[in-house]
Amino acid sequence: MPWPTPPPPTQVVQLTPDLPLLPGSDPMILGAYQWALAHSPSLQQVVSQLPGADRKARYRLVPGLDPDYGSLLVGAPGDIYEIDIRVTTLPWIRCGDAIEPWIASAIYLALETATNGRWRETGDKQKLRFTHETRQGAFALQAKVRTELMAADPERLKDLPDGELLFRYGFQPGVYPPSHSRRMPEFSRTPTRRGLPKGMR
Repeated sequence: MPWPTPPPPTQVVQLTPDLPLLPGSDPMILGAYQWALAHSPSLQQVVSQLPGADRKARYRLVPGLDPDYGSLLVGAPGDIYEIDIRVTTLPWIRCGDAIEPWIASAIYLALETATNGRWRETGDKQKLRFTHETRQGAFALQAKVRTELMAADPERLKDLPDGELLFRYGFQPGVYPPSHSRRMPEFSRTPTRRGLPKGMR
């Protein structure tokens, strides 16, 4: 009598880390963030550090039109901090860049604020600006994320520009062709877990 076939070993699914998000994030930016998180190990590493950096912080991902690009809006209505991570949309709208690398930079700046406090006062107690060293770190992460995302979607994200150069030129149209914005990841307008890779559902 043959022995019964043993059941396959139980597989532990390692979920991708995620931000402690509040309701109210911009749906398109949230969808692009989820897609980028699923395809960028460098972004995953930064995101995994953020919940432990400040356990009282909760975040929203919102669009920003600030050419200085590095700003957070911080509110403390109760026992938690409500932090709006402002993702600049200027390089996407004006310069034909993808928005995902700028989401990565914005999250990096949030982590730097939570861990190192590398920001300077602006006169507005709720608004933070970042030092040159912090911005350089954000651009270094952005370069890694660009490489990873171009490999994940080479048709949509081919020939991405240099984010630091776009910033240096003030996000002026025409620095890089085309001057129109790239499309978002396909599921970004309905950011549900059904649209994510299997490991994140």
